[in-house]
Amino acid sequence: DLSKATREELLRKSRYFEKNNGYYNRMADLFEQYTVGQGIGFFPASSDPVWNQKWLVKWQKWQRFADVSSRLSFGTLQGIIARALFIDGEIFLLKTFGETGFPRIQLIEAHRVCSPENRTNDPNIVDGVEIDDRGRPIAYHIVTGWRDDGRTANKWERYDADNIVHVMEPGRAGQYRGIPACYPVINDLVDLDDLQILEMEACKDAASYSDVIKTASGEVSDEDVLRGTVTNSDGVTRAAYYKDVFGARTKVLKSGDEYSQHRSERPTAATSGYWDVMLTKICSGIGIPREIVIPGSMQGTSMRSVLDVASAYFRTRSSVIADHLRLVFEWVTEEHIRLDPQLSPAPADWFLCAYRPPRSINVDVGRNSAAMIEEWRAGMKTLQDIYNEVGGDWRQGLRQKATEAKEVKDLAAEFRIEPSEIVLVDPSQLQPPDQNQPPAQ
Repeated sequence: DLSKATREELLRKSRYFEKNNGYYNRMADLFEQYTVGQGIGFFPASSDPVWNQKWLVKWQKWQRFADVSSRLSFGTLQGIIARALFIDGEIFLLKTFGETGFPRIQLIEAHRVCSPENRTNDPNIVDGVEIDDRGRPIAYHIVTGWRDDGRTANKWERYDADNIVHVMEPGRAGQYRGIPACYPVINDLVDLDDLQILEMEACKDAASYSDVIKTASGEVSDEDVLRGTVTNSDGVTRAAYYKDVFGARTKVLKSGDEYSQHRSERPTAATSGYWDVMLTKICSGIGIPREIVIPGSMQGTSMRSVLDVASAYFRTRSSVIADHLRLVFEWVTEEHIRLDPQLSPAPADWFLCAYRPPRSINVDVGRNSAAMIEEWRAGMKTLQDIYNEVGGDWRQGLRQKATEAKEVKDLAAEFRIEPSEIVLVDPSQLQPPDQNQPPAQ
């Protein structure tokens, strides 16, 4: 039910609207911001904490030059991946290697994966994805050459599925290619685009007429007035007459003439209301609340409800991206273990990792923070849940907290003061020191 032609047309329109529709571009920005943010963090979580720390340092170093061209970091690549997932519905990650022999990633856009022209009728290739008898992808066919027109492919390269990470979110079991997020409202986007074009044409047409002069014998055109080809019975040209009349502040018309200014009331209230309905429908079809696409004044309780829905939407999409990127983490880890003697021997569960999603969308930081603390005290939430809400890793957070506590104690002993004098921000909360008590050691 999704042919190659249909998918490519959806892809074409989605890319068009991303470049020419401010609402759709704004949704893509929000999607990227709240699904990956500055980058989903991955942290080793094997049973060996010493090895985890050793690999974490090398993993963070690898992320600086994750792209095969060494231009883009892993965080920047994630932003491109998230945006492609929203606009194109998919993107392909090719596992490759740099000149140093260490693993690198190359992003392949959706339009470059298609069936070779000599195998378009092959039942084992579905729109560029080669499958086996069980329906499992075993290879991907990627365009590597184009004809002189720059649009028609004439050269393909076959890559084993083990070397490709296909980032997509299928909507049905037998779906092999992704489709843009706007697929259910693509026609509404077209209608909204047409409505804007037609309304703008009407406004421009109305703006081109400013004054209308009606005479007893009929309306005089601009051409007649300028050329002076229309004359009165007394032989005086209309051009000279209207020049004399409208050249002064006081307007004097001949008997039977009428002067009025043209006034445009476009778009009408009905058109504006319909515009809002269409925008709400588009936002609903994509899944992003209208209130965050076009923020406005809204009551706090209602806004919290809207943002909770939005947070669930973005968190679900973020987990889809994280599931695919975890495959990248495992592959990079495996290759570093093979190439780096410092990481060998590795624990048996070296492939385990924890990931940190970006901070959730929030309307009331103070209220939600207090609620999280109470839920943690009641045992309803763990530290991992709390740190995930703010885009952090609980192990790293606790280690940082312990490091800061030790530094406070060391500084207090060095300057012979109380630790509370360092950590408290408000000096009025400090108790005056007891003059009879010796300084802290």
